[in-house]
Amino acid sequence: MMRSNARAGRSLAWLATGIVVFACVLVVCFVGELRAKQGEKPMVNDLCYVCHLDLKTEEITTVHLAKGVGCDKCHGPSAHHMHDEMLMTKPDVLFGRTEVEDMCRTCHVEHKDYVAVEAFRKKWLGRPRPNGRAITSESVCTDCHGTHNIVKQMGTELKEDQTSDWITAFNGRDLTGWRPEGGALWVVEGGRIVGKLGRKAQGGELWTTEQYEDYLMAVTFRATWPIHAGIWLRAMGTERGPRVEIFENPRPAAFTGTVALPGEGLALVNLRQDLVDRDTWNTVSVKVEGDRVAVWLNGEEIGVVRVKGPAKGRIGLHIEKEPASRGAELCVREVLIQRIGKAEEKASEASGG
Repeated sequence: MMRSNARAGRSLAWLATGIVVFACVLVVCFVGELRAKQGEKPMVNDLCYVCHLDLKTEEITTVHLAKGVGCDKCHGPSAHHMHDEMLMTKPDVLFGRTEVEDMCRTCHVEHKDYVAVEAFRKKWLGRPRPNGRAITSESVCTDCHGTHNIVKQMGTELKEDQTSDWITAFNGRDLTGWRPEGGALWVVEGGRIVGKLGRKAQGGELWTTEQYEDYLMAVTFRATWPIHAGIWLRAMGTERGPRVEIFENPRPAAFTGTVALPGEGLALVNLRQDLVDRDTWNTVSVKVEGDRVAVWLNGEEIGVVRVKGPAKGRIGLHIEKEPASRGAELCVREVLIQRIGKAEEKASEASGG
């Protein structure tokens, strides 16, 4: 009897999901048909805005739209993507970081002037652009222009109770705002933070001098493998909260994006080894709010977990000694942080309290 009820419950859940998806598809189709009957052509990005509302004001999108260039120009018609309300189907065309510049040059002929581009890059080297991204010798077009996809990689929408400013925690030039601890070596090379094991293969941390409570963060890194490194999310003195791991752990199986708690083990496990690119840059994104931690790796959600630890603390980069990782290096190109404000604090500030 219990099995029968469980099967019935699952069937009802799938039926409800199907009805929701079908209804959304009908809405999209109805809007298109209504405009066609009225002799009105759909606006270029209308269907994209159904889900991606933030693109209405995003710089890259608005500048291109003013020239009559819509999302489909770069990403293809993506019909299956638009009709998939479960968000399982990707657009027809997506671009990896190493493909961005070649794609942009197919239209922007002036960007074939490498001298002008390098002069612009040199002018901004080590400085944050208005979008909050620090420019390095390896920056691509989307680092300088717009904030294309940054919010989506966080897996969250900006809310009214959040501040609008991203903090560039690493300035691209030196370790101002950071302090080392332990035996690891931390230097800035080529606009990147590079962490290595110390003289006797000692590990260690690189901490922010600033403390953070609730925040969004994106850390762009690459590593030499094998490595055991990570990102501390909050630490206050000797009390340390969760750490997002950068590693490949065979037993139990766990990969980059896993969340560990000191002295307690793994709190959230990433079982997908394919999410990290061992040959190039990766981005770990987190949302830390109270005791709740959400993690994404390269835009793919790992999961959400509730953890113990200090309510406020420093963020830290970590590298540790392992027999197989003596030559390991952790390279960090960018650390972007956005504090999540509290509604009651904003109300108090507005009233002059």
